Amino acid sequence: MKTVGIICECNPFHAGHAYLIEQAKRAGADAVIALMSGCFVQRGEPAIVEPSARARVLLLGGADAVLELPFPYSAAGAEFFGAAGVEILDRLGVSELWFGSECGDLDRLQRLACAADDPAFERLYAEQSTQSTGTAEAFLDCLKSFCGDDQPCLSNDILAISYLRALNRLGSCIKPVTVKRLGSAYREESLGELSEYPSATALRRLWNEKGLDSILPFLPVGAKEFLEPCVAEGRAPTSLLNAERFVLGHFRMEMISHIEQIAELSGGLGSRMIHTAQSTDSYESFLALSETKKYPRARLRRGILFALTDLSREALKSSPAYVRLLAANQKGRDFLSLARKDARIPVVTKRADLPDSSEAQLQAEWERRAWALYTLCMPKPQPCDRFWKQAPFIE
Repeated sequence: MKTVGIICECNPFHAGHAYLIEQAKRAGADAVIALMSGCFVQRGEPAIVEPSARARVLLLGGADAVLELPFPYSAAGAEFFGAAGVEILDRLGVSELWFGSECGDLDRLQRLACAADDPAFERLYAEQSTQSTGTAEAFLDCLKSFCGDDQPCLSNDILAISYLRALNRLGSCIKPVTVKRLGSAYREESLGELSEYPSATALRRLWNEKGLDSILPFLPVGAKEFLEPCVAEGRAPTSLLNAERFVLGHFRMEMISHIEQIAELSGGLGSRMIHTAQSTDSYESFLALSETKKYPRARLRRGILFALTDLSREALKSSPAYVRLLAANQKGRDFLSLARKDARIPVVTKRADLPDSSEAQLQAEWERRAWALYTLCMPKPQPCDRFWKQAPFIE
């Protein structure tokens, strides 16, 4: 059985996801297995709508099974996001990993990925990072200079490199396949003249400004059935602005000695944010006053999430202990039936399925905290005990 894995956020689903899935099936994939971010995404923001609804839309868009990339990996930087995603797919036994990239050149991406793990490059970057900004862009600039590469690299190229590095480190048998990204750039906020391939950023902005109906023409037919109840019940669209007082209150009462141990907040950033929280009166000004060239907003937002959930730097280095099934059709169920015989990671559907291990209990606790925070990001705060009550959607 030829199975293709994709790692995605589906925040929300857009034509780029549909194109990637379509290309994989045209190339002979028997099933497309989507590993989708849970309630928080890599930009350090809450997903615009809860995982169960996004998973159902992803099935409408052509995926055969949707599994959840758990917190904290879903909200981590490219290195940890990519490593966790690839490890899960490898342990599930998928045949190929398909991903979009701006350059669409797998050989080039492989060269950059191999160079990134070259000890000579690691020494060079360690020397330069003490003086540079320390951002993903600075890392990539240093890497390209080391390789003598003068071509541009954008957001999806950076993720592609993280996937390839993870495959190399695991010695995985998964075959990587890249598809050149079409349409708007990853962070493009404008829809322009209603591009055929609008970015997820543009769709989120349109939803927030004009409502759900405004983005339905860009979603699979039938998506409204799963998304409209979330809006009607005050569960979407989400925003950390809805948890503004909780965010500010936490940082106002945080201790500097403790916050330095939190993922993304070492090196003085955590203490800077504690001091900023004392003199600001809104979430937006908190971000604006904390932001610097060295500390862009995506890192600040990730740091906020990790502080609110008390996640240490070491926690991100751990391996996922299990993966949760969100939705599947018959092809997806066929894959899962085969995978359960040989998979090296448990696929769970309810709390009783959790492995009896300290690692699984710790992952479940991180997810509980993330979901508790996520429900405060909804337009109308919701009970936080629904996480395990939502059974997978089986088509």
